[in-house]
Amino acid sequence: MSLPDSIDIVESHYLGPTKMSAYLLVEGDRAAFVDNGTRYSVPYLLEALAARGMSPDQVEYLIITHVHLDHAGGTAELLKHCPRATVIAHPKAARHVCRPEKLVQGAIGVYGAELFRELYGEIEEIPEERVRPIDDETVLAWGDRRLRFFNTLGHASHHFCIHDDKTNSVFTGDNFGVGRSAMLRPGPPVLICSCTPAEFDAVEAKKSVEKIVETGAERAYIGHYGAFTDMARGAEQVLRSIDAMQAILDDALAADCTGPEQDTFISDRVRAATDEQLQWCGVTDPESDRRWLDGDLMLNALGLKFALARIRKARSPGHA
Repeated sequence: MSLPDSIDIVESHYLGPTKMSAYLLVEGDRAAFVDNGTRYSVPYLLEALAARGMSPDQVEYLIITHVHLDHAGGTAELLKHCPRATVIAHPKAARHVCRPEKLVQGAIGVYGAELFRELYGEIEEIPEERVRPIDDETVLAWGDRRLRFFNTLGHASHHFCIHDDKTNSVFTGDNFGVGRSAMLRPGPPVLICSCTPAEFDAVEAKKSVEKIVETGAERAYIGHYGAFTDMARGAEQVLRSIDAMQAILDDALAADCTGPEQDTFISDRVRAATDEQLQWCGVTDPESDRRWLDGDLMLNALGLKFALARIRKARSPGHA
């Protein structure tokens, strides 16, 4: 698979190898990162920069596709090493990186305090003067490149993707799914949608995939993990997975179960849908892919539970 030499895939070392990727963009004597992993990822990002013969002084932008902590948790720590860098984020995400208390409390609610510390450590505030909120359809001129930012709100309401016209690539965060390509193991690529807590919206998720494809990009750089070059096939896989997750949500609403029964109902169906997706994609070692995806399946099930609670609340008598 031939990839542009001005973009490096950086292993973030989150939850084990090849689970999370950051990206280093090089534009002449200038550099930028897209997604910054956790604070524990920062040494690896700086190593990737040094391997390019570049210093942190040459980093101009730290771009976060969305503020979920596996993508943005390392930003404050990385910014300490990059004195000339500006953080670029969706306006809703910018508020959280400057004042992360609500974000931290939400993540602790999902993971628990002990696991949160193990995964993410301390999340520090970033001074507002070092953060640039970017609106939908903003184009940033950067050397010979034009970086176009466009909102993709299915995974989270503060998510954008970035189209790089120089390489005709798109950085998709979590809106083009999670999965494994031929660069990670033999066999055909596989993608499933990511509907982690707490804002999954199937309608918006499908719109986001369509927006990504409409860029005409030759490849997608996804957060989990690496580069996918067959955009049409990738989109087909992600859209199919979104439909499967929505069907599970619809079935859970119809079943009207609660508590442990609901948890089992959703978890079992998420796993069954993923097994069916692996078979449909024609993967050669489904057991390996299933193990690699295991954490994502747990989070997808949790995301559907959040969505189910939100729908029930909206439908409850007296809800405004």
